[in-house]
Amino acid sequence: MTVFDSAIPPVPVALPAGGGRPLTVLGNPWSVKLSGGQTAGTLAVIEGTFAPGTGAPPHLHRGHEECFYVLGGEFRFRAGEETVEAGAGGFFYVPRGAAHGFENIGDGPGRLLGLITPAGYEEYFIEVGSQPPGPPDFAALQAIFAKYDQELVQGP
Repeated sequence: MTVFDSAIPPVPVALPAGGGRPLTVLGNPWSVKLSGGQTAGTLAVIEGTFAPGTGAPPHLHRGHEECFYVLGGEFRFRAGEETVEAGAGGFFYVPRGAAHGFENIGDGPGRLLGLITPAGYEEYFIEVGSQPPGPPDFAALQAIFAKYDQELVQGP
């Protein structure tokens, strides 16, 4: 888990459209809009674009909450036994320890804005995005999952 110096005060952040730190995570474009280093660890904001049929497999993490806001496209969100489909404007909250996953069920790219609190988990995306291009190295991914207390779980 990332530790932030709370003595460093948060700073205002303003980004133009398309701004942020660009990443490619498992073939999908992402950007870190706001990091824990800018908020003294209280909040991180990320944006991801997902090709049809891609998303996040069922997983859980114990160190943070997540919120997802659908910017575009159609997604299926799962939390426990509950499944919800949502388009632009849809919202999904996941508390710590809750198994969840999502998938772009639309015909075109879908975009999500993710809020993470406390911050630190955005570093997971940065590390996964730094993996070499090509087929995923599952051993390396599993080590990154473990580092950020992410556990893959059986899907509903």
